[in-house]
Amino acid sequence: RPSGSTWRSTSSPPDAPADPDSSLAEQLARAIADRRLELAFQPIVAVAGGDEAQYQVLMRLRGSEDTLHTAATILPVAEAAGLVHDIDRQVLEQAIGVLQRQQHAGAGVRLFVSQSASTLSREGYADWLLKALGNAGVRPDLLVIDVQQDLGTITLQEFSARMVPTGVQLCLGRYDPGREIDLLLPQLPLSFVRLAPGFSSRLVDPGVRDRMREAVERAHRLGLLVIGQQVEDPQAAATLWMSGIDFIQGNLVQQAAGDLDFDFHHSVL
Repeated sequence: RPSGSTWRSTSSPPDAPADPDSSLAEQLARAIADRRLELAFQPIVAVAGGDEAQYQVLMRLRGSEDTLHTAATILPVAEAAGLVHDIDRQVLEQAIGVLQRQQHAGAGVRLFVSQSASTLSREGYADWLLKALGNAGVRPDLLVIDVQQDLGTITLQEFSARMVPTGVQLCLGRYDPGREIDLLLPQLPLSFVRLAPGFSSRLVDPGVRDRMREAVERAHRLGLLVIGQQVEDPQAAATLWMSGIDFIQGNLVQQAAGDLDFDFHHSVL
């Protein structure tokens, strides 16, 4: 586990290059301590039209030389450094702050915020989250917590038992049909599922299209709304639309940005 120290091991030659992951871990630890993590927002747009504003919250780290690191780069380093919980909590705090400002401005917006299994399983975390929403005066139904398939059934049921009665919604991220998850799905009080990103990028494969349709149909039978993510081209969007998907998210719609500036009123897919 990276220590955060800048000292070089005495066993290394004097000109040994620095471990890039160690350097990134140090930058990340400093950013967390200084509350400098940044948020980016990507719109989630209804394929059938509608003006309900909702965004996926994405975490960014501004590194040296103004490099902007994405979560895909940061999270493996954070896991090795034991910083995932700090990131989850700080991102959620910032997201609640955004919801508070939007609500006070009369511009209701729904935010989807990913949280790790290890964070959601922490004792007292659900209580902290509900208290944070209450202190901010934020409507709980404006927050959707993205949960992952690797979160244990008991943990997820305990967490959802606290969240759902208050109005906080849950979304299963990276949904990919399979025996284990399909048996679990009916037991969970979800509102949304987000398809695994591999579906959008491999829809030219007939087998992938069939699995995607199966996933959408199964979710709809359970009353769940389905989000297709990482949609990059019109052909993929059209295939998803014909399969009955409810929402599309990806660079085809709009790249993630630091502002909540997407025009949901006039969006046409």
